[in-house]
Amino acid sequence: MATCEVRGHIVDSQFYSTGYTTDEARRIFCDKYRYQRWLDVEAALATAQGELGMIPEAAAEEIAKKAHIRNIDLDAVQEGLKTTSHSLLPLLNALQQVCDGDSGEYIHYGATTQDIQDTAQMLEIRDVVTIVERDLREILLRLTVNSERYTDLVTIGRTHTQHALSMTLGLKMAVWLDEVWRNYERLMECKDRLLVSQLFGGVGTMDAFGDKSLELLSRFSDRLGLKVSLTAWHASRDRGAEFLATMAMIAGAFAKIANEIRSLSRSETGELEEPFQAGKVGSSTMPHKRNPEMCEQVIVLARLVKANAGLGFEGMINEHERDYRGVRLEWVTMTDTSLFVCGLLSLMKTILKDLIVHENRIRQNVDKAATLISTETLMFHLGETIGKQTAHRVVYETSMEAIETDQPLIDLLMNRPEISGKFKREDLERTIDPAHHIGLSKELTQRVIDHVKKQLSKAAPIDEAIRTCPLSDQGGACTV
Repeated sequence: MATCEVRGHIVDSQFYSTGYTTDEARRIFCDKYRYQRWLDVEAALATAQGELGMIPEAAAEEIAKKAHIRNIDLDAVQEGLKTTSHSLLPLLNALQQVCDGDSGEYIHYGATTQDIQDTAQMLEIRDVVTIVERDLREILLRLTVNSERYTDLVTIGRTHTQHALSMTLGLKMAVWLDEVWRNYERLMECKDRLLVSQLFGGVGTMDAFGDKSLELLSRFSDRLGLKVSLTAWHASRDRGAEFLATMAMIAGAFAKIANEIRSLSRSETGELEEPFQAGKVGSSTMPHKRNPEMCEQVIVLARLVKANAGLGFEGMINEHERDYRGVRLEWVTMTDTSLFVCGLLSLMKTILKDLIVHENRIRQNVDKAATLISTETLMFHLGETIGKQTAHRVVYETSMEAIETDQPLIDLLMNRPEISGKFKREDLERTIDPAHHIGLSKELTQRVIDHVKKQLSKAAPIDEAIRTCPLSDQGGACTV
């Protein structure tokens, strides 16, 4: 009889997790991997202290050698958690047990628990940022391809859900591209503020480290590949709040794009459609349905991320020099947000890569709406002869009549005394050709494409590989 493995969070569901995150992201937050990161930070601390003569060099070497989760009795750690109610001490005790001689006495020398856990969390977030940066670059390149492909495709511009004026599909996508680029810039700008170490002791004075404190901080940070903070941030959780807010903006931009694709996939519109493959079922009772479920899931994930961003600001409210209320919020919000954003980006890559554009339907819709979406140009054309304000009144009144009576606008205009005898019908029909008044759609599209391509060409390569749990290749010992 098969055993039931407890999987209480949606991202851990054996059946539904792929709608919320990716295996790549889940592995970052594996329980055992988190412990390994804590051990890595302890090893880096001991090694730096050994180099500076703050602890015996032999002890530092032994600690670094044994600071691997495969050496740790995790059952003992779990029992220790029940006894001590302390998140780190049982792991340190287990590490001490496997260190030879008195080397274990020098573990965690002068540090406070939050130094280790905050630093390790930034190592986790560094991997997340690497994934987000990589995926954003892929999406930016895909959007440049799509924008270029549809540079000349005339479509209906809509405002307040109504037909407005003509434009190109390329420009619509270039607007998406521009917003995604700004969020990419935001991510790059926050990296330097975000990815820093923490090693300041109980109340942030570094007293236990003596006169080598700052040199120790520098070596410790360099060894871990993190930047050095100017002072302690145990109770200053603005970095976490900025990360969550940045992720919320990234997610929100893609939710807007997904919502637009969803809106334009309505049966009445039928212009865009998310990827579809044979076998994909939209309804258990209506076999004809092709629902935009990926787009809807992107919006779901963005809403979850937005909710966590609010908790990030709550986490900034702490007392005195240390307070775990903000930190414990981050253990949930930064983890969940990271998982959801990685899932969202994976979905968006699929949606944009294989986005279905129904060009014929777009052209049909443009042709059908040609007269009314050309009223601005028509007004200015008429205004040259009868005055702009008069033209606005005439076109407005005639447009309302056309909508209410379902009669052709041009027919109604030619019967107006302000128009009859002053304009030729063929001139007005040429004027309302949507392709003749797309403005600078093509130029603006190319302007965005050129800018993004230029900036991406100057971007440094992403040479930092996503780290994997050291137990993940040992017969499934590390599971996600």
